[in-house]
Amino acid sequence: MVRLMSDAIMGELLRRVPIFADLSPAELAEVVKVARSMPKRKGARIFEEGSPPDCCLVLTAGRAKVVLSGARESEVTVGVLEPFSVVGEIGLLDGSNRSASLVALEDCQFIRIPATAFNALRRNTAFAEKLLAHLASMIRRANDQLRAIYTFKAEDRVLWSLAKLARQHGEQQDGDLVLTPKPAHQELADMTGCSRETVTRALQTLKRAKYVSWDSGSVRVNLAALRRHPGAETGDVTEITRLV
Repeated sequence: MVRLMSDAIMGELLRRVPIFADLSPAELAEVVKVARSMPKRKGARIFEEGSPPDCCLVLTAGRAKVVLSGARESEVTVGVLEPFSVVGEIGLLDGSNRSASLVALEDCQFIRIPATAFNALRRNTAFAEKLLAHLASMIRRANDQLRAIYTFKAEDRVLWSLAKLARQHGEQQDGDLVLTPKPAHQELADMTGCSRETVTRALQTLKRAKYVSWDSGSVRVNLAALRRHPGAETGDVTEITRLV
């Protein structure tokens, strides 16, 4: 495979990933020596659920989604990756096949780290502790998603998914939380386990209640309205109100 990054650039990019940030220069050099740049086009399937784990990947540009197979050839999105996320590391820990598939939402750039190099780092106590904290955070996010899918009504599932996206690329403007680009209805459906039609109806309900509004490029979430939402006290929408 052709290397598309210099060792220096690859090292700088890996330093921006929390679990690799504190590696010694020698340790980082060993990783960079065997790592490879891996560009992928929008829509590409990078690996499949059930495939053998031979590496982990660091996303350095673009967005990708982690998906699980559902009923009748459907898929449920369990995570949307932003730059400097790590994916594929769980299979390296126990040798099990991939538990989910990875699909590029945009043109993406990855750094591929072979299993042997990743597992060698686990002998570093500081790295192992960071990896443990990283995995604990992943489990917590997975639990939050399961709670949303199985206990929230459709409108609150959509609010929850907007909150998750807002954590990644939302900003406050004039009392609203603005999400740009506007998430596609299918993306929200994949995140919440709803149909696209249900998401469309839920958004219209939320719009009538003045929780959200939108234009062709972005979604605006009314934070003042959300503070008055009954779920703000029970925890159903605290993912958004926590951002205020």
